[in-house]
Amino acid sequence: MDDPTASAGGFRDRLLVGMADAIREDGFQQATVAEVVRRARTSRRTFYQHFEDREACFLALFDVVSDGLLRTIAEAATGEGRWEARVERTIAAYLGALAEDPELVRSCIEETPGLGPAGRARVRDMNRRWAELIVRLVDEASQHDADVRPLSIEAATVVTGGFRDLVIVTIEQGRDLLELRDVGVDLIRRITRRGR
Repeated sequence: MDDPTASAGGFRDRLLVGMADAIREDGFQQATVAEVVRRARTSRRTFYQHFEDREACFLALFDVVSDGLLRTIAEAATGEGRWEARVERTIAAYLGALAEDPELVRSCIEETPGLGPAGRARVRDMNRRWAELIVRLVDEASQHDADVRPLSIEAATVVTGGFRDLVIVTIEQGRDLLELRDVGVDLIRRITRRGR
């Protein structure tokens, strides 16, 4: 995935890039404030002007990564084409983005819930936004294709949670995330196609 923090300038953005780089190399547990500021080529004072602590920096990075992934999904799903082609394109784009940065993805998924109420709230918000996006995309498709049935928010939530867990297992096993493409496409087809 293109580094979503690299496009903007300023100390805050440099610190987010420093956090992302530290996580990629050594994981979140080893991503100390000292390591982040070293990578960002700035000072601890500057760090604390922008973030209360390393957890706040990580949560800000989680927000940037999450927003980037949701944009990737939305952009891939829009446009012309049969529903099946749009599903294939969307799943491929999503998995491709994850596969480009698996260590950062793994940390965002696994570490964020352990960061107290703020971390759990971020995860719930991301899951809700992802499920709402899927519901909206399926609803749009159902308006143009009578064979596509709308998806409830509850079903979309189950899909996103299960797929997220499958992504983690795949990363931990050292497998290519793109192997999940057919599974994702088949799942979406099965739950959105009438009479199949």
